Amino acid sequence: MNAGKQVPASGPVAHLAAQDVLIQYPAPGSGRTGVTTAVESCNLTLDRGDFVCLVGPSGCGKTTLLNAVAGFVPIAGGLLQFGGRDIPGPGPDRAMVFQQPNLLPWRTVLANVTYGLELSKVMKKAEARDRAGELLELVGLKDAAHQYPAQLSGGMQARVNLARALAVEPALLLLDEPFAAIDAQTREVMQAELLRICAAKDVTALFVTHDITEAAFLADRVAVFGPRPGRIVKEVTVPWPRPRDHSIRRTPEFLTLAEEIGESLYGAIAEARAHAAQEGA
Repeated sequence: MNAGKQVPASGPVAHLAAQDVLIQYPAPGSGRTGVTTAVESCNLTLDRGDFVCLVGPSGCGKTTLLNAVAGFVPIAGGLLQFGGRDIPGPGPDRAMVFQQPNLLPWRTVLANVTYGLELSKVMKKAEARDRAGELLELVGLKDAAHQYPAQLSGGMQARVNLARALAVEPALLLLDEPFAAIDAQTREVMQAELLRICAAKDVTALFVTHDITEAAFLADRVAVFGPRPGRIVKEVTVPWPRPRDHSIRRTPEFLTLAEEIGESLYGAIAEARAHAAQEGA
C-alpha cells in the first residue's frame, strides 16, 4: 500500500475512497510465485452518512474489499483511503459486524457490549456501562442486559452484535451479511431496525449482502460486483429517503429497482462466463 499518499485534493475529501484497488493473495499450493487476484480495478466512494450495499455472487471479492477497509487485508495496488489517508490496519474508527455474532458466552449482554470499550480503555467502567445501557435501549434490549447469549434468540444476538460495534462510536460501520443466519421474518425486522439505528446515530455504513431485495431496501446506493476478480460493474441509486417502511417492498417501483440490480448482477455473471468460454476454446 502506498503509505502516506493522499487522494488529490480536487474537491472535498471522500469519507472512504477506493481507486483502482487491487487485492491479491498467494494461490494455494503455489509456493511464493503464484497469486490469486480477488479484487481488481475497484472504485468506490462513500461520503459521510452514506449507506452503501455491496452485492455480488459468492467469491466475487466483496467481503475481501470490506476486510481491506477494516484494515485486516492489505491492498496490492491502487489507493484505499479513509478520511483522506491510507488505511494502515484495524482501528476504532472502523467497526466490523460479522455474519455470526460471536458473543462471549460467559459474559452478560451488557458485558459483551462493553467489551471493546474495556479493551481500548477509552473510558471508565461506569461510563462504559452507561453507554452500553443506552445502546441496548436503542436496539430494544434494555430488559435483556443481564441475560447471557445462550438465553437470546438469533435476532436478539444480532442486536447485541450491532450494539457492541456501535459502542466504540466508529466513523464507519462495516457489515458482512449480519442477518444471513436468522429467519426471513426476523431479518426484515432487523433491516428496518438497522436503518432506524443508523439514522439515530448518524452512521456511515458499508454493507455486504447476497440478497438483492435487502440491498434495495437498505441502501442509498447499491454497488454491483461482477465475478472474480471482483470489480464494481454498476452503481444503482436508490431514490427513497431513509428510514423506510416495510410497505415499500410491495410497490412496483421497488420491484423495478430490484430487477435493475438483478439484471446488472446476472448480466455480469453471464459476460464473465462467456469470456471464460472464449479463453478456454
